[in-house]
Amino acid sequence: MKIELDAIAKWLDESRPCGDGAYGAQAYGAELSMQWLPWNHRLSGHHAHAKWESFRNEMDGSVFACLADREGCRQLMRDLSHRADFVPEATWLAMGKNEAGLDTPLATIQGLRSGPVQGSIQNIGVVPNWRGRGLGKELIRRCLVGFRETGCRNVTLEVTTHNLAAIRLYESVGFRSVQTVFKYCYLY
Repeated sequence: MKIELDAIAKWLDESRPCGDGAYGAQAYGAELSMQWLPWNHRLSGHHAHAKWESFRNEMDGSVFACLADREGCRQLMRDLSHRADFVPEATWLAMGKNEAGLDTPLATIQGLRSGPVQGSIQNIGVVPNWRGRGLGKELIRRCLVGFRETGCRNVTLEVTTHNLAAIRLYESVGFRSVQTVFKYCYLY
């Protein structure tokens, strides 16, 4: 799927509550406060944990074995963040505090540069109990703003065709399908 950033500039520029990145519980119907955290290498483990929680029981975890494995997610985050085309400005983490007051990763997104003016979103992941509350949409918005700040004009992502909720989300912000690629795998 692909999106042209100029076409959605107004949405990208919308202000959000608590401009410092903190959100109150009412913003997501949650009983915890949230923070949107830009990339920092010290948060890599939290990104990996959110990725693992998001994908380990999903088809993506079967297709990409590293997503179903905790250490695989840690290694994937190390690999992504050390690539020359890694875009820190397009990489975000949603964190919250659970009932016990412990930091809890809720969602993650990473960005890579795939051309002079093109970005590529990697692994948008929202932990299952937090899906449908707007976290994915806000992750995408922040990621696209980061891409735009680094000179990207369009951004792509891949999604499995069975993931209808994700496809609806991507289409709702302006992504359009440009190509269907068939990849075969055996699911065990």
